[in-house]
Amino acid sequence: MKFEPGYLLGMALQSIPEPRKIAREIQALRYPRAVLWQVFALFEVLSMAIGVAISVLYPPAPELLAAISENPVLAITTKPVLAGMVGASLLVITIFAIYWVGRSFGGTGRFDQAILTVLWLQFVMLIAQAAMLVLAIFAAGLAAIVNVSATVLMFWILSHFIAEMHGFKSVGLVFLMIILTIVAMLVGLAVILALIGVGTVTAGGL
Repeated sequence: MKFEPGYLLGMALQSIPEPRKIAREIQALRYPRAVLWQVFALFEVLSMAIGVAISVLYPPAPELLAAISENPVLAITTKPVLAGMVGASLLVITIFAIYWVGRSFGGTGRFDQAILTVLWLQFVMLIAQAAMLVLAIFAAGLAAIVNVSATVLMFWILSHFIAEMHGFKSVGLVFLMIILTIVAMLVGLAVILALIGVGTVTAGGL
């Protein structure tokens, strides 16, 4: 594998038509775990930087900002750095979920492969974010389409990477497993927020 911009961009694009082939190449990499976590942190910093740039160049409308700020959870999205920290925490949880949930269903993947899978998703999303930042200057509508497309592609790539990592044949079942895991995580998050009083605060605001 070559760590050159053109080569990596080509691999990112190839992740769409041939995700399992790219997964095999990415997950075959062998680096110390500490290095993988450092790259993870670097990608998150870059993502936050792009998020800050987008929020500065294209701040939300005052009425939308006022509506969002009334909800403690949604208000996080108006603060790029805080949103980035929350996003990083969710990605760490995702790494553990990819490994443990997959293993619980008979998967054979390694923990480092779960980190590499999320690292590649971070890289692909960074490319999408950069594209959205550039497109937003000339065509905001097109940037929104790229945003939605990138989210769909993220699930497409993730499903195939997990299937390849754990040796699963059915990508459809892997996708279903991802959705069920996300639902379980959201339910858990809702319970935690309720316990710390976020739901009470929101209800009081209404």
